[in-house]
Amino acid sequence: MNDPLSTATYPAVALVAGASSGIGAAVAERVAARGTAVALVGRRAAELDEVAARVRAAGGVALPLAMDLAEPGAAERAVTGAERALGPVDLLVCSAGTVRLAPIHESEERHWQRQLQVNLTVPFLLARHVLPGMRERGYGWVVTIGSGAGAEVIPGTGGYGVSKHALNRLTELIHEENRDHGIRAVTIAPGWVATRLAARPADLGVSDDDVLTPDDIADTVDWLLQRPARASVGPVIRVEPTASRAATRHAMTDHINGTPAPTLAHPVRETTP
Repeated sequence: MNDPLSTATYPAVALVAGASSGIGAAVAERVAARGTAVALVGRRAAELDEVAARVRAAGGVALPLAMDLAEPGAAERAVTGAERALGPVDLLVCSAGTVRLAPIHESEERHWQRQLQVNLTVPFLLARHVLPGMRERGYGWVVTIGSGAGAEVIPGTGGYGVSKHALNRLTELIHEENRDHGIRAVTIAPGWVATRLAARPADLGVSDDDVLTPDDIADTVDWLLQRPARASVGPVIRVEPTASRAATRHAMTDHINGTPAPTLAHPVRETTP
């Protein structure tokens, strides 16, 4: 059997936004193990340094860049810093995200704006800065981490569901506009993943073994990057837990409604780049 990597070019340099923990950290470590030099971008400098240390201990190359990507000019600084230190970015992974769950009529404007900025505008700005170079070189990947909540209408998901749905369309546009330039864009839309962004399984009467792990999503990204240049996958890929009780609609509805744990009546969890 042929090794898929013998028929595909794996990215040499990656910029991973939201790399300090969870899915972003798992993806960064996975691609670094393949030989990709990784720029790790996020707000939490100490956690970025820990991820960088693990990458280096495994023989990889990592550049931590601590910044808030929602700040004006930060996306451009991240791309410029990565390319000066590591070379042209040919894999962009947008994993940074923020969540405020509430019905539309209860959503605060500042929470709405923050979610649109982090979940949608930051990926747009990062893509805008890396795409010209990718087009010139005739090769590149843009991988965004969406959510099952962006593919379904789930009452109570508010600005999070809207921003993730819009992220799907942004990624689809990037794919269509650049597919003839050797660039592929894909959204990985996970269901329930065990990260600080999500509800704890025990709070909803679900086993830890029923939910996905960040490594499951890293596996998916790794598989995607091994596809030969002639193959287009997506541009939206759903990855869900097998158990129906852990499926996106079921889990998020229980999480929002606070069942079976009434203390979660209006849950608020947030992680930002």
